[in-house]
Amino acid sequence: MTAERRKRQLKILEMVATHAIRTQDELSALLAEEGWEVTQPTLSRDIQGLGLVKVEGAYRRRPAGEQFAPDSDERRIAEGLLGADPSGDALVVIHTPPGEANRVGAALDRLAWSEVVGTIAGDDTIFVAVKDRPAQRRFLKVLAGLAGRE
Repeated sequence: MTAERRKRQLKILEMVATHAIRTQDELSALLAEEGWEVTQPTLSRDIQGLGLVKVEGAYRRRPAGEQFAPDSDERRIAEGLLGADPSGDALVVIHTPPGEANRVGAALDRLAWSEVVGTIAGDDTIFVAVKDRPAQRRFLKVLAGLAGRE
C-alpha cells in the first residue's frame, strides 16, 4: 500500500467517525474539501478495503468482534479462474466460466494490485493490462497461487 493511499484511508476513517456520511458522493465531497480528489472506483475500493459498513444508513467501521472475509475477492478470483495466458509484454488474458468475467474483473479491480493497470471484462474473458513483462510474470504467479497451480 502506498503512503498516499494509507493517508487517504486514515482520513476516511477519521471522517466516518466524525460525520454521518450516507453516500460515497458525500464522502467524496468531504475529501475534496480537505484536498483529496478521489475517483469513485478508488473510493469504493477504499471503503471495501477498510471494511466500512452502513449502520443506520451511515458509513461506520465494522463493529468490534464482527469478522469479515478480507480474502473474499481473492476467493472470487480463485473460484472463477479457468485459465490465464500471457499475451505480448503487458497483457494477460483470463478465462472464466460464462457470465463470470465481470465478477472476477471487479474483484481484480477492488484488489488494486500494483502490477495491474486496468481490466476489461466480457462474458467469459478478461483482458488485464499490466505495467510490463516483469509485472506480467508476477501477476501470473499470483493467479497460479490463487488457483492452487503454483
